[in-house]
Amino acid sequence: MNDTDTLFERLATLTTGYEPDPVKESQEPTYYDYPVLTKSFWSTEIIWYFFFGGLAAGCYVLASIASFFGSKEDRVVVRTGYYLALLALLPCPPLLIKDLGRPERFLHMLRVFKVKSPMSMGTWCLLGFSLFSGITATIQAARDGLLGKWWGARVLAALPQKLLALPGVALAFFLGSYSGVLLTATSIPLWSRDKRLGAIFLTSALSTSAALISLILRIIGAPTRTLHKLEKIEWVAMSLEALEIFSFLRGSGRAARPLVGTGPQEQGRRFWSFMIGGGLVLPWLLQSLTLLGGKKPRRTRARGGKGLLISLLVLIGGYFLRRTIVEAGRTSSVDAHTTLWNARR
Repeated sequence: MNDTDTLFERLATLTTGYEPDPVKESQEPTYYDYPVLTKSFWSTEIIWYFFFGGLAAGCYVLASIASFFGSKEDRVVVRTGYYLALLALLPCPPLLIKDLGRPERFLHMLRVFKVKSPMSMGTWCLLGFSLFSGITATIQAARDGLLGKWWGARVLAALPQKLLALPGVALAFFLGSYSGVLLTATSIPLWSRDKRLGAIFLTSALSTSAALISLILRIIGAPTRTLHKLEKIEWVAMSLEALEIFSFLRGSGRAARPLVGTGPQEQGRRFWSFMIGGGLVLPWLLQSLTLLGGKKPRRTRARGGKGLLISLLVLIGGYFLRRTIVEAGRTSSVDAHTTLWNARR
């Protein structure tokens, strides 16, 4: 074991409060060590579905907040946020259908509406959010003159965008968190031991969306005051995300081992390097230094800068959060000892 793995193992023990005891655990009764659960079959498609779905939800929420409470110069966040929400949403249905294997399975889920089924609620939420995201983006396009000057565009531009965005915001919050709730509803120890995954995915959706909007605005040039507001939102979201993640690890204990450990099939190297270190702690520190040491924002337009690096790091961290949790779930599902330990709680 090299020095890096030793550090990761210490972090795993510190955050989960659990230290592996292979001899003692091998004596726990199982059925010939056969897996109790069916191995998770989710693949790369569902990881990207969770990632793009979180971006779509977060961008929509931030655009709506700017629309309701922002100043005139914050309209650029409204415009950018609604467009990005729709663009991030477009890959979601194809990714979900591809993961299901057969297109008709997606249609079958629309035949019933089960309030107690996270899968059913998630499918209907995706459908409803797509409707409102499309409507608000179309209204925004009409107001920006992208649809021309014919009478139809004028009618669309006159529609009450803020009023129509209200149900969209509710659906966006649901979409941003339901993927974590869906994982929690399974019997896989890593996902079901602690109930904070929904909150983790929601705060991650907000932090990555603030990073994406900030990234685009820094490329095209945006008011410094607007970027400063986004930086504050991004910092708060990252802070809450960090608290939720470490609370989740502590609450999961032994069940979190596939996520934080460095053994075979465990995701600790990616989780600590790309998610926690590079995707959360480093951008949080850089953002803190920017907010604490920066001058009072003026009425100027900013391009590039350190904010581009921070945004990219946050986006990378958001992707690896979902990737490591999903892939660690596969390892967790075939661990007969931990599954039975989790069932005895």
